[in-house]
Amino acid sequence: MEERFALYVLLCCVAANVGFSWAHVNGFGEQPLSKIAIHKAIAAFHDSASIRAHPVLLGLKGEDTQWVTVSLVSPHPSADDWLGVFSPAKFNSSSCPPVNDPKEQAPYICSAPIKYKYANESNSDYTKTGKATLNFRLINQRSDFSFGLFSGGLSNPKLVAVSNSITFANPKAPLYPRLAQGKSWDE
Repeated sequence: MEERFALYVLLCCVAANVGFSWAHVNGFGEQPLSKIAIHKAIAAFHDSASIRAHPVLLGLKGEDTQWVTVSLVSPHPSADDWLGVFSPAKFNSSSCPPVNDPKEQAPYICSAPIKYKYANESNSDYTKTGKATLNFRLINQRSDFSFGLFSGGLSNPKLVAVSNSITFANPKAPLYPRLAQGKSWDE
């Protein structure tokens, strides 16, 4: 009986170890935003592409989170198009010039998105129509937001269009309790 129990425990340990390794190899436990090669992103704006986010002013009733609807149109839709949320809203090279790095070539993207969704998530016909509407739940980041439409997937992102900026009515509102040390040792 003890041998069976020992064998059972051993098999459970092996199964758990194999399961852990398999999960790690297949990306489970990996931070989804780390898959975006934002350092490779380039600006490739297209005049026929557009993004519109609404409402423009969030938190009118004092909320610190709110759903935003984003409508997009792409002239060359593909299954790997994605929409990223950026805060602050200006995330191009004009808001953060390079630091004399020969590898950095303008225009470039100087900020990573705080979240993203594939454009075809809400419309399975996106690749045929080039139109989609996505909903994002935003939390007051104490700064404005904008959305960027990217083609080329996560590994070779090309910025096709940028939305209007949106903001919370009171972006500097106190949201959560925080502890901070004062000037004296007993504050």
